[in-house]
Amino acid sequence: MTALGEAALGQLLVRVADYRTLLRLSEEQTCSDRGRHLRDAAVVRHGNALTDLVAVLESFTVARLLNLRPAISHNQVMKWTDRLKMWKNQGGVELTTFTHMQAVLGFVEVRNALEHGLGRLTERQLAQHRDAVLAYIAAAGVRLDGDRVLIAPEDVGRCSDVGGDFIRFLDLSAPKT
Repeated sequence: MTALGEAALGQLLVRVADYRTLLRLSEEQTCSDRGRHLRDAAVVRHGNALTDLVAVLESFTVARLLNLRPAISHNQVMKWTDRLKMWKNQGGVELTTFTHMQAVLGFVEVRNALEHGLGRLTERQLAQHRDAVLAYIAAAGVRLDGDRVLIAPEDVGRCSDVGGDFIRFLDLSAPKT
């Protein structure tokens, strides 16, 4: 693997270790410690961890391609649809052949709901890409309550596992620089 790939895997491991430590510490507190009107800190931690893990995947996917093809601009790989095309056309890797690519895209959609919809699927997700978004989220194994994503510790673990497999797949499939 490349140094970029190894670093990305390391980032996943460190983030999951931090998440588990914070989760364990929060479990030691009682509900009365945080007050009855405050959101459950553990639920927030689940979402934050998942968001960070997806950020590692995105950063690696873009950095690895730009390292391989420096003439590509960041604007050409802003969205996942662009990344899929650019990796196929410029990097020689068909990302959709990764066994769990739909799960990767599902975690991206969950992150988008967390970041842009405050935990709910956004109007754009529901209006423009509803069927695909729901299929991706189902592939990731994340539960929904209507349009609200329900993040659990096992979702964070699954995101890390799928993300690590994706990084290995991409790094080993891509040409060396």
